[in-house]
Amino acid sequence: MNNLYDSPVGAGPVAGPSPSGTPDPSARRRSKRFLRWGAGITLAGFLAGGGIAFALSGSGTPAASATSTTQSANAAVLNSALSTASSTAANVPLRRIRLALARLRALGGVHGEFTYHNASGYHTLAFERGTIVQVSGSDLVVRAPDGTEWTWQIVSNTVVRQNGAKTTASALADGQTVFTGGPVVSGAMDSRLIVIRPRPVPTQCQVRGARQ
Repeated sequence: MNNLYDSPVGAGPVAGPSPSGTPDPSARRRSKRFLRWGAGITLAGFLAGGGIAFALSGSGTPAASATSTTQSANAAVLNSALSTASSTAANVPLRRIRLALARLRALGGVHGEFTYHNASGYHTLAFERGTIVQVSGSDLVVRAPDGTEWTWQIVSNTVVRQNGAKTTASALADGQTVFTGGPVVSGAMDSRLIVIRPRPVPTQCQVRGARQ
């Protein structure tokens, strides 16, 4: 008995030449099918790897674009609101000024800078909310709630407002809560607008505690 065509127990048929000496057609078909499957799996692996690499390399672009768009939008809001709120034109109604002040409050944040670009180049606007530490000549030192202290320049076109109405820089005093904002020029922060916030009204408990 020829054992060449006998398979080990449980191993199934072994691919090999037929008894007539010619290759087994079914074995050739199985071999081609295995090759096609292997090539398909390899190609899928390369495609999947390329897709992941593309997603990772491209993931920074939308984020950077979104950050730039947000910066430009915030700068536009800040610039527009500052321009309106610091306007000294007689034809600007108080209602528009108060709406501009409301937009500044809605902008949120404690302090920050926005750099944007337009036809005339790059520009930076800064803002800060905090307490006046010192007013000395043209220097206004403001401390934000997180401890950050910035020195602002009171310039010729600085506008100071209190309760929506225009006042003068002489109304500024240590301990007042203010909002200030304006352009950054050669590293110096110019106060285009200073808003003196109302002092908080003490509650009845605070009044009783002060009397005791």
